[in-house]
Amino acid sequence: MPTATKRQIRAGQPPVIGITTKTARITVALWRRSPERFFDHVLGAVCYPKQAAILQAVARHSRVAVCGANGTGKDWAAGRLLLWWLQTRRPAKVVVIGPTHRQVHDVVFSEAQTAFRQARVPLGGVMAQTARYQISEETFAVGFATDNPLNIQGYHSPNLLVIITEAHNVAQSHVDAIKRLNPACLLLTGNALATSGEFHAAFYEARDAWHTVHIAAQDVPGVADDAPEIPGLITRQRVAEAAAEWGIESPLYVASILGQFPDNLEDALVALRDALAAVNRPVDPPGKNEGAVLACDVARFGEDKTVVYRRHGRDCRLVWKVQGRDTQAVAGQLIRLAAADPAVKTIVVDDTGVGGGVTDRLREERIPNMYIVAFNGGSAARNPSRYYNAVTEAWLNLAAAYKAGTINTDDNRALVAQLTSRRYSVRGDGRLQLEPKADYKKRGGGSPDDADALAMAWYNQSGGASVSDLLATGNARDVSYRK
Repeated sequence: MPTATKRQIRAGQPPVIGITTKTARITVALWRRSPERFFDHVLGAVCYPKQAAILQAVARHSRVAVCGANGTGKDWAAGRLLLWWLQTRRPAKVVVIGPTHRQVHDVVFSEAQTAFRQARVPLGGVMAQTARYQISEETFAVGFATDNPLNIQGYHSPNLLVIITEAHNVAQSHVDAIKRLNPACLLLTGNALATSGEFHAAFYEARDAWHTVHIAAQDVPGVADDAPEIPGLITRQRVAEAAAEWGIESPLYVASILGQFPDNLEDALVALRDALAAVNRPVDPPGKNEGAVLACDVARFGEDKTVVYRRHGRDCRLVWKVQGRDTQAVAGQLIRLAAADPAVKTIVVDDTGVGGGVTDRLREERIPNMYIVAFNGGSAARNPSRYYNAVTEAWLNLAAAYKAGTINTDDNRALVAQLTSRRYSVRGDGRLQLEPKADYKKRGGGSPDDADALAMAWYNQSGGASVSDLLATGNARDVSYRK
C-alpha cells in the first residue's frame, strides 16, 4: 500500500496502511477520535446535532443503540460511519446486517456508495455495486440480510464494527450470533416499534450496558424551528400529516414521530406489537370453496375517507381508499372490483348514514351470485350478553385475531394507528363497548375508516359472523342474495 504524504494529509486524503509521517499519524488519531472532522474534511458531509451525537457515541462506546423517528437520517450516518471506520483503522472490518436485503443494500450501502463517490478526495479501495467495499483482504465492509445466523460467522477482526439496521425487527438469535464475534463496536439503529429483544432492552432493562441516543422528528432542523429543511429527511408537513391521520396519542405517532417506545394502553384494542407482527405474515391459503369478501366503510364528503378492504381467508388487503366520492360512485367502484375478482362472493357495506345509498344501489344491480350485506354497527351483537352492539363485536373479534396471530395484513400505517389507539370500556352491565367514534375523534385520532372496513370484512366471513351466521341468527333482513 502507498505511503501517505504530508501534502495528501493537508489536502484531506485519508491515510492508508504504511503511513510513516508523524503528521499522518496525528491526523489519523484526530479523525479516529472525532468522526465529525472526518465527515467534514474528507466526505464533505455536515451533520445536524443528533447525527453528530451518533458519531460521537460510536467513537467512544462499544455498544450504541439509536432509536429515532422515521426519516431522521440514521442510515445516512451509518453508511458514512462505515467509511470512517475503515479509513481510520487497519486492519478493520464492518458488517452491516438488517431484516431485508433492501434495507442493507438499497439504504445503508447506498448511503456509503453516495458518500464514496462524493468524497473530496479519492478514498481508495473498490466500492462494488453490491453490499461490499474492499480496501484489502483484511480491511473491508460487507452487508447481508439476516435470513440465517450462520451468515455472520467468520467475520473476526481486532477492529470489527457491526451495524444492525432496523434493529427492532432483527431476531434475537442473530444479535446473539453477532455478540459471539466480540465486535469492537456494535451499533443498533431502529424505530421504537419493538416491545422485546435486544433493541428494546438497550433502552430499558439492559440500559447500563448501552449508550443510547433518542431522535425525535422535532430534533431535525426545519421541523420545530425556522431552519431550512434537510432534503430527504422528515418535514414539518409530514409531522402535521401524521398527527392528523394517526392522532398524537397513537402509539404509532409516539414511535414513528416522537421516537419513543409507546406504553400500550391497557384498554387499547390491539397492542402495537401485534399490529406490526400481522404485516405480511405467512398464513394458510383460503379453503377451496371459501369466497372473498369486500367490505366498504362509506364516507361522502369532508375529511373522512371511503375505504374498501378485501378479505380472503386470513389475508386482508386494502384495495381502495378515496376521499370525496358520492354514493353512486362508490357503488360503481364496488361493482367493478367484484366483477374483476371472481373470488368475491360477498360485499359488506356500512349501512349507517350515507352507506344506505350504496347498499340500495348494489341491490338494484342484482349482481349474480353475490351476497350484499348491510352492516349496521349499532344493531344487536350476535352475542348480546357480552357485546354492547355489533360494531363492538366486530372490532373485538378482529382484535382477537391479531392477538392470536391468525390475520395477515398489508403494510398500512393508518390501519395500525387506528387499531392501536381506539379503546373500549366495560359497561355497568358487564358488556364491552367500543369507544364511540366521536370520542375517538376528539382525542385527535381522525376517523378510523381503515379499521372499520377491516373489522367488517373480518366479521362477515368464517371466523367472524358469516353470511350463513347472519341468516341463522335471524338477521336475514340485513342480507340479500341475488342469483
